Amino acid sequence: MTTPRISSYTFADTSRSQLMRQTALVDRLKMEMSSGRKADVGLDLGGRTGDAVTVRSEFDRLNSLVDTNALLSSRLGVTQAAMDDILNSAQDMLKTLVAVRDANGASIGGQNMAQGNLKLLISRLNTQTGGVYVFGGVNTAEAPITDYFAQPASASKTALDAAFFAEFGFTQSDPAVANIPAADMKTFIDGAFQTLFEDPEWGNNWSSATNELMKNTIAPGEAVDTTVSANEKAFRQLASVYAMIGDLGATGLNELAYKTILDKAITVLGDAVVGVTNAKGKLGLVEERVTETNDRLKTQTDILNKRVLILEHIDPEETSVQLNTALTQLETTYAVSARMQNLSILNYL
Repeated sequence: MTTPRISSYTFADTSRSQLMRQTALVDRLKMEMSSGRKADVGLDLGGRTGDAVTVRSEFDRLNSLVDTNALLSSRLGVTQAAMDDILNSAQDMLKTLVAVRDANGASIGGQNMAQGNLKLLISRLNTQTGGVYVFGGVNTAEAPITDYFAQPASASKTALDAAFFAEFGFTQSDPAVANIPAADMKTFIDGAFQTLFEDPEWGNNWSSATNELMKNTIAPGEAVDTTVSANEKAFRQLASVYAMIGDLGATGLNELAYKTILDKAITVLGDAVVGVTNAKGKLGLVEERVTETNDRLKTQTDILNKRVLILEHIDPEETSVQLNTALTQLETTYAVSARMQNLSILNYL
């Protein structure tokens, strides 16, 4: 059935359709004014829609890297701060051991300082930020170093006590430590004691960190190592020195045996200070690289953002004029529709 061209229905339907189109136009222009972006990018850009999608995708990808790098810079800063504490305490210990090597009664002060430094080393190597243990290698979810001073006795403490007893036949607190010859002490610290801080003993008793380091992508196609492992040789050396001075019966040893471990500790501690300094330097280069990369990415995202604005965003002045015109047309359409409601086809018969 065909609707006649002139009828009451035709008048009403024409008005309704016009109102719907005008209302949709007003709604679209209002949305664009509030968001500053074209309501239908594909419709407005046509064949250039693919360009807009590509540019926005690249912008989002690079912007995500900028945010990730900002978090990474924060984590690297925390790692550097922890290593600063480790290095400073090691340097203080080295100065103290060198200064008191020939001083009577220095064993008590040295033992207390070594135990304090070992606690600090464990604490700093177990540093975490944002739920990530920064010295764990790729194992960032678990504290990398066991607490040597934990109760009941930790695996690291138990292993050291067992090694000492196996070597000498008594414990570190036994008065018999005063009778240990310097040569026997040297054999122990260069042999059974040293193996406690090498693989596999180190991994079995001290550390759950991995030698493999965490990598982060800081730019497209560019990834860098962004962690330091607690398994670094310098950290093992520090742990061995602090355990040597702090828990091998230093206060009960005779002078020659005590000087034997002091000389060993000074040598190893000097190497460890150099090792920590080098590790800090490498991490500093990574920090610098991340900062430079982030600056470059920000420049790129600014350029891409301008291209996105050109492609997707509206001209506020032009859209404002269009909105005012559409509102005027909508009001006119309502007025005309109201008058047409009173018309009847009978008036034309």
